[in-house]
Amino acid sequence: MHTLMRSTTISFVSLGLALCASPALAATITRQDFSGNFTLLDSTSIADPFPESTDYSGFVTYDENNSLVDWAIDVEELNLSLNPDSNNFDTPDVTFDLSSESNWDLRIDFGIAVDAPLYEIERDSTEINFVANLGLTGAATYVDSDASIDVTSTNTTVPEPSTIFASLAFLATMTMLNKD
Repeated sequence: MHTLMRSTTISFVSLGLALCASPALAATITRQDFSGNFTLLDSTSIADPFPESTDYSGFVTYDENNSLVDWAIDVEELNLSLNPDSNNFDTPDVTFDLSSESNWDLRIDFGIAVDAPLYEIERDSTEINFVANLGLTGAATYVDSDASIDVTSTNTTVPEPSTIFASLAFLATMTMLNKD
């Protein structure tokens, strides 16, 4: 039992030293939270008319390569809650374009079916535009020219994957060598 405790202790100390001395990958994640009240600019509808205004909230999160990491949008009066796990029809095709440090365009497309929805959310300075194209049902364009937008950036550091695997291999070797 004493030998097992000794080898385990040596292995964990070795692993800790290997991880502390190893190179790390740095990543910057930026999150933009937005909310406010949309005002209807234009609409076409064969069913119920679109509401004249609606509260909304959402966020986009992207990395230093301008790749979308996560997103969500909720539009209250449209009873719309979209996120990467939205399954209204199928998994949406999502495209994200960052045109400057703060301006972006998020497009959520549920497919080629005539009645499959397409949503587009665009930030331009302090303005958020929202287009809901619901196929045969109609389309609506909303704008909030004074959106509440909060931008936060987080720097994270994680060990390189090769370092983790090498450290685990070293730990396994030390454990096997220390067995009596």
